Formats: sequence, C-alpha cells, structure tokens
Amino acid sequence: MKPASATVAKHDGGGEDEKFAVGNIYAVKLITGDEFNGIVLAYDSGPNFAIFEEGTKPKPLDSKTLRMVNAKYITEMKNLGNVKDPLAKKTLVNLDGLIDKENQAIRNVEKIGFGVTAEAQRIFDAISKTLPIRWDNKNMLVMGEVIVRSPYHSDCVFGGTRAVNDRVKTVLEQVRKKLQLSDT
Repeated sequence: MKPASATVAKHDGGGEDEKFAVGNIYAVKLITGDEFNGIVLAYDSGPNFAIFEEGTKPKPLDSKTLRMVNAKYITEMKNLGNVKDPLAKKTLVNLDGLIDKENQAIRNVEKIGFGVTAEAQRIFDAISKTLPIRWDNKNMLVMGEVIVRSPYHSDCVFGGTRAVNDRVKTVLEQVRKKLQLSDT
C-alpha cells in the first residue's frame, strides 16, 4: 500500500483531535507492519502528526522512547485506556549546573585564537596556566593590561606597569624556553 493512500482503517470512535488527546493509550499498527503500544504525548492537526511514548505507563524523560507518526500511516488503533498526565514524571534539570557548563564552554572558546599560528596558541595555553590571559584579535592581553604582539617574544610585550610588564616578559621567556621555541 502506498503511504499517500493509507487511511486510518479502524478506530474506536471520536474525531482526530479527540482520538489523539494527550494521555490516550493505543495499540497502533502502521502501514509498514510495525506495531507498538503508545501513549499520546502531542498531536498537530496541521501536518497530521502524533507523538507517542512507547509503552502503556509513563516513564521518566531520560528513559522515554518516542515515536513521531504521520497519522496517515496508521492502519489500526485500539484504545487501551488513558493516563491523566503522561508528562507527570518530569526529571528535574539542574539549571545551575547547565549554566555552569555553558559558561565553561564559553570560557573554553574564548581561549582559542582565531587566525593565529599553532605556536602562538601553544604559548597562550602555557601562559594561561600561570597568568590571566585572553585573546584580543591576534594579540594576547595578559593580566588585563599588558599586550603581547606577534611573534610573541619578550620584546613584543607592551603596556602595563613596569612590574607587571616585567612579570609577563619573565613568564613569556620561561614558556618559550619550556616549549623549546627560539627567542629570535
């Protein structure tokens, strides 16, 4: 049978919206031959799609198996009852944890220099273990006041107080030595 010509062959009564009311439980047969029991979680009459949670009892969100089915592909539906609120077993999301993960991901992206050499990125990564640093285009901004310009040698360090500038130069020289990069 072609999907376009498929129709709901058997149903226990009611219009489309009533038939696919949230919480109704059905034994469903599809034109593909698949059969499943499912709880209606949503129905959209525009495209004629129903979303079922497989099984006859609601499960926590993290263990649900969902099926999105075009109602035209359903050949038979047998009503097995209903549940009051199929989405009642909601899992709690740790919103603070998600915000922390998002902030960490943003910090990680900010550590990536765009349009810089691999050597420059290695220097940046090494300095970031010792001093606060961020990219400012292709320049490194260390401790919020000292700029290290390409090619990222100690003579390319500008700005900041004398003490901070000297500290950044010392750390940069140590990093270059540790990474076995020449200073010329």
